[in-house]
Amino acid sequence: MSVRGRGKPKHAKYLLFTGEKHENLKFDFTYNQIQVFIEMWYAGNSIGEIGKRFSISSANVALVIMDLEMAGKIRPRPGGVFGTAS
Repeated sequence: MSVRGRGKPKHAKYLLFTGEKHENLKFDFTYNQIQVFIEMWYAGNSIGEIGKRFSISSANVALVIMDLEMAGKIRPRPGGVFGTAS
């Protein structure tokens, strides 16, 4: 499947997070929720487990991880996004 849509000019832009499915992404969390998220991250929970805890998709969890890493609030961990918890 081509990324560029049919009939789109060669230099047309694809804008992230503008589709209908993106409307369900959660971008607002309480500080308490973020603290729990960080604790789960360092406890080795997978992105699926974290997503279940907050009722958000794995893609949404990945966005939170990227934000927290860029802000210096978390670091890479053993097991990466898959975690190490059983």
